[in-house]
Amino acid sequence: MTVLAIILLSALILGFGGWGYSRLLGRWWGEVADRVTPAVSRNDGRDFVPTPTGVVFAHHFASIAGAGPIIGPVIALCYGWLPALIWILVGGLLVGAVHDYLATFMAVRAGGCSVATVARQLLGRGPFVALVLFLVLTLALVCATFLNLSAQALVSMLPFDRIGLTPEQTWFRVIDLAGVPHVVIGGIASTSVIVITILAPLVGWLYIRRQVAVWKCSLLALAICAVSISIGFRWPVVFTPTVWKWCLAGYVLVAAGLPVWMFLQSRDFINVHILYVGLTALVVTLVVASLRGGAAVAGIPVMDLESGRQAIGPWWPMLFITIACGAVSGFHSLCAGGTTCKQIQNESAIRRVGYGGMLLESFLAVCVVAVLLVGLDRAHYLADVHPALIPGAIGKSNPILGFAAAVGQAVHRAFGIPVAAGAVGGMILLEGFLVTTLDTAVRLMRYLLEEVWKALFGLPEDGCLRAGSEMSGSDGLPAGMVATVGGHLPAGSLPARILGHYWVNSALAVGLTLWFAFSGGILALWAIFATANQLLAAFVLGLGTLWLIRQGRRAWYVLVPAVFMLATTVASLVMLFTKFRLDANRTLLSATVVLMALTLYLVVSGVMVYGRGKKREDEGHEAKAV
Repeated sequence: MTVLAIILLSALILGFGGWGYSRLLGRWWGEVADRVTPAVSRNDGRDFVPTPTGVVFAHHFASIAGAGPIIGPVIALCYGWLPALIWILVGGLLVGAVHDYLATFMAVRAGGCSVATVARQLLGRGPFVALVLFLVLTLALVCATFLNLSAQALVSMLPFDRIGLTPEQTWFRVIDLAGVPHVVIGGIASTSVIVITILAPLVGWLYIRRQVAVWKCSLLALAICAVSISIGFRWPVVFTPTVWKWCLAGYVLVAAGLPVWMFLQSRDFINVHILYVGLTALVVTLVVASLRGGAAVAGIPVMDLESGRQAIGPWWPMLFITIACGAVSGFHSLCAGGTTCKQIQNESAIRRVGYGGMLLESFLAVCVVAVLLVGLDRAHYLADVHPALIPGAIGKSNPILGFAAAVGQAVHRAFGIPVAAGAVGGMILLEGFLVTTLDTAVRLMRYLLEEVWKALFGLPEDGCLRAGSEMSGSDGLPAGMVATVGGHLPAGSLPARILGHYWVNSALAVGLTLWFAFSGGILALWAIFATANQLLAAFVLGLGTLWLIRQGRRAWYVLVPAVFMLATTVASLVMLFTKFRLDANRTLLSATVVLMALTLYLVVSGVMVYGRGKKREDEGHEAKAV
């Protein structure tokens, strides 16, 4: 089979399958195109901002994609390319896209609140607090993983003998490492990130404040991207990974507390043009390479479960955990219930943004699999991504470098362009995903911490729950389920003002991120992040099952994926507990134990609520029969 056949078949499956299934889901859930959304009814100019669907899709896609659909498949190819491809397609269509669409739908119907708030309305205060704590821990692991990946991407280098340039070249900076010349490709992406960040508020001011046409802002965004990359070639910025971690942490600390249009929306809007152009260029490269006869699947085995077991663990559960965002991701529900649901202008856009965004992410994961088949042979793949499988190798796993090198080689085979140029393109594409996800994830942590204080200390509600109950009835959440908690802290007291302030919660979010970021390497953090991430997806699918049942709608097609993901992630948690205990990694071991305890509590709570509902339903049927 050729790479071209893989891409075409995958596009047909995702495109036609997703088009039909998503419309069917919309009918089953009672989608109402002209229903008033929270972005319109609660427009406050900071968090709730009615935004054109194209811009919301750009923000949502840039936020959910992150490094997941790139790094996950790169690591998981140690099992062979066919198992990875099958899970991406099946998981994306039947699990991931359903999860994203339903999470966004529930969040909009709940008045623009998080999925944790939906849990509070369905399960009560205790499970709500437990789920919010789980979400905060999960987001901290997400941010820590992506922070480490971002820092590594910005300092990545390729050995000179792999880039296809002459010694006289002047385009790239070359440094000497242990007597071996290396080309600095991460520094160009570093400069691009800095330039885009500085100019982001200008773009946000134009399309949000001045209402400039989106197509005009898109042209400006493309120009900014091109200029940022050009400046990067001229003045690449090179720091150490540790310095980059602190710099990025400082940036997201500021961005999480400012109005959403200044950095979150605007930076995502600019970056998504790099992502769109990069994804398009990736597809074109693979098609051209195939037509030129250079893209036959040969380098990476079709199936190699034994190598995968040695590198990561048994194919179940670890294959389904490692690929993460390319097939299903609980983090997407946080984007849906955090920022996306606050920007949706009309309910018909939920399906296009929620379901469509996941399908595009799955297609990106397919392209990542394809580009590694074209651009890396098995020896280079193992050296870059799984050096532990090579006897005597002392290098560290660097999946970012593996992806960038594969892109560079694929571009060279397709167009004859130097490998280094293509590798820089791959690095810029990856870094665009990473930083935009950090933006969103830290802001989401801020939202969730605010909800924790409201629930634990009785701080004043912001109207979110009330809005959810106002949208109740046959199509919304049940009326009368807005529980109040005791006013333990007076609204005007100093503790209440401190805990309720967004800068305080932003700082707490960044601090927790840094704590995890300095506690483990990329593979260790990826394993626990991906497990928590997929476990969250299982929770949200289970919550969606209860939500649909409460409204008298069919839910088996949501329950089955929920049970499968729950079993998979619990098995992974048990494996991680053993691993971190043997490695004496107290931080990650403690996080694993907390995840296990919260999982047990939430599953038991959900089963009890379902049982009570089933009992009331049976009693109602008996009463009618009498």
